[in-house]
Amino acid sequence: MSAIGYTSIKPISEYVALKAEIAYWKQQYFDLHSKTEANSTSSPTSLYIKDNGITRQVLLTQIIMLEADSNYTRIVLVCDENILTSKTLKYWIGKIGINVDFVRPHRSFLVNKKHIISYQSNSRKMILTGNREVPLARSFKVNCLSGPNDE
Repeated sequence: MSAIGYTSIKPISEYVALKAEIAYWKQQYFDLHSKTEANSTSSPTSLYIKDNGITRQVLLTQIIMLEADSNYTRIVLVCDENILTSKTLKYWIGKIGINVDFVRPHRSFLVNKKHIISYQSNSRKMILTGNREVPLARSFKVNCLSGPNDE
């Protein structure tokens, strides 16, 4: 064995070794946590809804509107199906997250913009797919260029 290229390694204390290992794992944790946070803040494409004891996956594009009814929410789907859930509208808004496809024209409704057919500013209502009507709040503004929104 040649002594060229050989550097001596000083023995280190167990405390210093553990401190270095903790610092390494702490950095790994923060990296993984930041990746997880980035994934969870993006808008989901579907919701898991419990209906009659069965949990089903519903695509957000299939949802026409969500209607609050006290501590329950009625979810109306494109296939003319209504799902009554025991969760509040606030809960579902939190699950959907920041999604540009949904707008809240009234405190009791969350509407998918893709299913808005028209709105009537005189009678303050919005017409959705399937001739469903949703009332518009007085504070709700309609921007003609980008469609209805919550400004």
